[in-house]
Formats: sequence, structure tokens, C-alpha cells
Amino acid sequence: MKYLSKQKLFKILMLSMISSLSFTLSQVAAAAETTKAAPTNKPHSIYPLDKARNIDLCTAYSTLKTEKEKKAVLKELDKRTQLSEKDHENLKKNLVMPGNTTCGMYMMLGKPLQEKGVWLRPMVYKVVHVYPKHYFVTEMGMVMKKYERKPGQMPPKLINKAPKTQGPPVVFEAPGGRPMHPGMEPQK
Repeated sequence: MKYLSKQKLFKILMLSMISSLSFTLSQVAAAAETTKAAPTNKPHSIYPLDKARNIDLCTAYSTLKTEKEKKAVLKELDKRTQLSEKDHENLKKNLVMPGNTTCGMYMMLGKPLQEKGVWLRPMVYKVVHVYPKHYFVTEMGMVMKKYERKPGQMPPKLINKAPKTQGPPVVFEAPGGRPMHPGMEPQK
């Protein structure tokens, strides 16, 4: 088996690096062009209904004019199992309470003025939604709490710090270690 000379190996490596770099730059340029063309705050079309995103269907529901359009969107969301029993009950009353889904809240109130969210742990996302008269706190897509919005009062916190706790009342001393709790020296 023949070995490649250092010069040939260097040429092969340089050519592969240059080609991969040019490919990456072309991808970045293409991505920049698409983001310029489509702003993120522009509402997406919900037609055809079976191709629309769930969030677009939920937020568009509050702006629909005819009852026929509303029924079609509601039927599509039910088909996708996006709504709870509470949503169906409160949709008639136009009321958002704990137990509603985020989709149901968007259907009744539209898009919020502002939202802020944080990951609490894997698969658990907590969001505070700001509306003109209320704050709504959702976790994992369900409305957990509803707060009235008052002048001079801050919105609810996303993360509440856990209180400092004391360790268990167990005497533990690892080999070469020291007791966990001061004043609880091991008995000899």
C-alpha cells in the first residue's frame, strides 16, 4: 500500500476545507435572505386549514368574522385534540380560567401584549402572558393561574426560589470526612 506524500495530503485537506467553507457560507447567505423576506411578527395564513400551524389557528380564531369560519377552525382544532373540556365550556362564555389550554386562551383573547417564558425542568415550560386586564400563567400549555392587572403592581414571577432546607437528621461520616451537621458528632 502506497502512502500519500505530505504535499498531496495537504492539498486534499485544503481543497476539502475550502469546499466545505464555501458550502457553509452559501447556506448562511440563503438563510439570511429568507429571514429578510419573511418577518416573524407577520400573521400566517390559516388556509388551507389542514396545513396551518396550531398556534396560527388558535390566534386567528378571535379575529374571524363569520360563524362558519369559526366552526371550521374549531372543528380542525378538535381534530388535532388541541382543546380541553374547559375550553369548550368557557368558549361560549368567552371566559379564561385555570384548566383552559393556551390555545383556548388565544382563541378567546387573541395574542397577548407580551409573553415571557422559562424552562423549569425538561418538558416543563412556564409562561406569563400579559393582557390588558389580566396576567395568565401557563405551564405545559395549561392555564394555571389568573391574576388581575393593577397599576403599580408587578406581574407574577416566573421562578420562585425554593426555601433553604436543612439536611436530614442523620449522622454521616465518610471515611476521612466530617459530620454533616455541626454539633452531631458521631458516638464512639
